[in-house]
Amino acid sequence: MTDGTTLRHRFGNRVAKTLADLGLTPSDLAAKSSLPVGRIENILKGQLARITLRDMALIASVLGTPLANLMIPIEAAIAFEAFEIAE
Repeated sequence: MTDGTTLRHRFGNRVAKTLADLGLTPSDLAAKSSLPVGRIENILKGQLARITLRDMALIASVLGTPLANLMIPIEAAIAFEAFEIAE
């Protein structure tokens, strides 16, 4: 698989898992995101030739998860630390 194909499949698999964890269907996600259900189903299967960053961010937002959680490899997970910005 090419890097783009790997990313699309990883994203689709993680979205599908998150939907299942939340008890949502592809139709629910389509309704909440205003994306066509057919597009959602193709995203879940990793079958789109191209998926926009806008669509990915929209889906992540609807699912209530950071986009990075749906994209980065598990082994490359980044530990986040809280910090304060002082002016």
